[in-house]
Amino acid sequence: MGRNNCGDDYLSRVYHSLRAPRRRYVIELVAESDNDLSVRTLAREIAAREQDVPMDCATGEPYRNVYNALSQTHLSTLSDTDVIIYDPERQTVAPGPNLTITLLLSNLNQAAFQTLWNPEEGR
Repeated sequence: MGRNNCGDDYLSRVYHSLRAPRRRYVIELVAESDNDLSVRTLAREIAAREQDVPMDCATGEPYRNVYNALSQTHLSTLSDTDVIIYDPERQTVAPGPNLTITLLLSNLNQAAFQTLWNPEEGR
């Protein structure tokens, strides 16, 4: 049987989209939400997670750094693989058709890594 080059290309793009922790945070947050999310909300939530502070304390330079990185790089990367639907005009993010499969791959990889990295904890 021949290899499925379209599938290989898709997996390569999905794994590329999962490389950055901020993109994985976006995937989790969009999957958990019942509504479209604003880029501001995503940036504040991610900054809060990165700093380990409440959302209302995620302000200033850390927030601006996350907001700029999302707007300039991360959201378009996730949008290009149809993980999210990013509307740069409205500054909103909605689930894309590939969100569920990408979330599943991310969760499976995290579980596998934790099991292999800490084999004693798996017993």
